[in-house]
Amino acid sequence: GRASPKLLSTALIRFVCFFSVCGQPALNTRIVGGEDAPPGSWPWQVSLHDYNHFCGGSLITDQWVLTAAHCPSYCRPHVCPAYLTVYLGREVQSGSNPNEVSRTVSRIIIHPDYNSPVFNNDIALLKMSEPVKFTSYISPICLAAFNSTFHSGLDSWVTGWGNIGFEEPLPPPGNLSEVEVQVVGSSQCKCDYRAINEDVITDNMICAGFREGGKGTCQGDSGGPLVSKQGDRWIQAGIVSFAAGCSEPNLPTVYARVSQFENWIKSQINGNQPGFLTYVSNGTEDVHNSSCESPVVTSTINISEGQYLS
Repeated sequence: GRASPKLLSTALIRFVCFFSVCGQPALNTRIVGGEDAPPGSWPWQVSLHDYNHFCGGSLITDQWVLTAAHCPSYCRPHVCPAYLTVYLGREVQSGSNPNEVSRTVSRIIIHPDYNSPVFNNDIALLKMSEPVKFTSYISPICLAAFNSTFHSGLDSWVTGWGNIGFEEPLPPPGNLSEVEVQVVGSSQCKCDYRAINEDVITDNMICAGFREGGKGTCQGDSGGPLVSKQGDRWIQAGIVSFAAGCSEPNLPTVYARVSQFENWIKSQINGNQPGFLTYVSNGTEDVHNSSCESPVVTSTINISEGQYLS
């Protein structure tokens, strides 16, 4: 039958409110850049557990989480989704989390073109068993719309509970960590990775890190958000996907480029849609360096050998 005007009006108001809160953390009022993130700084950050934390993700509506496709793909068949738990509002992995709520997962949607050998289309959606109420510690992130641009050198932030070095776990109590990184143009990123796999970087990816290495992501950060601020809004540009080692020099972390998947995300979510915003950055998005004049990577690390982030 036909929905009543009252129901339609309620649904419209809910959608408008939904969009109005994305990317505006109530407690992130400072210039960030420390190692531990103060409570409420990144209220969209989630922790995915089978038995322990194994991946990150981001809250994009009151019932949907965005993460990397390889995260639920790695779950043991008898674990996912039955024992997959989403923790929201979490700050520490061992200790008290007074602002936390948890949800089980009722549905896992992995991008149909996800290609595990090279991690192309590394994106997935998780539907939580019940919606969550937004608080100062739990609220959604805005997503980069299809025509967004992110210029080389753009300051961005990545958050997670991953290792602090290769096979070096985050020390207790396991505070949520934050780090500032810079976008690396696609041509430069292809140059950086050519010694490992010439064709690994695709248009569905965005790279970020530091040329000197030493700051960035590591195992356990997969699925987490790469975000940039535009005006008073934080917008998610990428999903932590893979890297060769942990923050190696001239080998930036590779992220799934969220803007490439706007239509797919919208087509999978019924009801309230995420807030998509166009990120427009000044400058050049890429570094056109077809001759690959940067130092050639001589590392023997092979991304097919499992040097990934989860």
